[in-house]
Amino acid sequence: MTKLICPECQRENETERIYCHDCGVRLDRSAASLRQEPKETAAQKHQRVRKLFNARAVKTRFLILRTGKLLLAAVALAAVIQMILPPDLPAPPENAGGFSQINFELENALDRHDGTRLQYSEDQVNEHLRYSLKVKKAALNKPFLEFIRAIAQIREDLCAITVERSIFGWSIYTSGSYSVVLDSGKASVTNKGGQIGRLQIHPAVFQYVGIIFWDLWAALDRERRLVAKMQAIEFHDKTVSLIAPGPGR
Repeated sequence: MTKLICPECQRENETERIYCHDCGVRLDRSAASLRQEPKETAAQKHQRVRKLFNARAVKTRFLILRTGKLLLAAVALAAVIQMILPPDLPAPPENAGGFSQINFELENALDRHDGTRLQYSEDQVNEHLRYSLKVKKAALNKPFLEFIRAIAQIREDLCAITVERSIFGWSIYTSGSYSVVLDSGKASVTNKGGQIGRLQIHPAVFQYVGIIFWDLWAALDRERRLVAKMQAIEFHDKTVSLIAPGPGR
């Protein structure tokens, strides 16, 4: 490869340079202009272009890209379908329209301080939710999002709350699962994850999504305060037990 020799410092410079890399003297580029690049043959040009536009490689890249897009679209569609499907919910209480006395029973048990044990079935809890939230529906409604109902599902050591809302007549279901421990008049609630429709949401993500229940918790503030004052709470399959404080507590 031709090099440009500096007449001052004898430094070998690249042919692209105009001034010496070391001393800055202008270089004599006449030698560089006389150098001719070897002419590319037709075969060499064909080989170079073929490497740039290899049909097999281009086709492989296209198939990978297309397959990736199809997989992403399929995953997104599956997630949307899971979100709009209604979860499995208990049937409406048979005595719908009745009067719930759960709050009064909790208040009486707290006043007596005799360690009363109160037990309620899942149907009784859901009837209380229906009765208590019916008069607060206006506060639970949002623009274009009508509150329909809240449903409790009680399992061993867990309670799941599902809220049904309607947007333009289409029901949307959001659910949250919680474990509750009572201690010294305070309720410690642990998030166990949730669902949108049937799409499962990890607890780490649900802690940010759970804010959508804030209006429901505000509407049930009286119930939350009463439960927090109880000595203990136990969740079993389709039943919940509340134990009032005993004498001296």
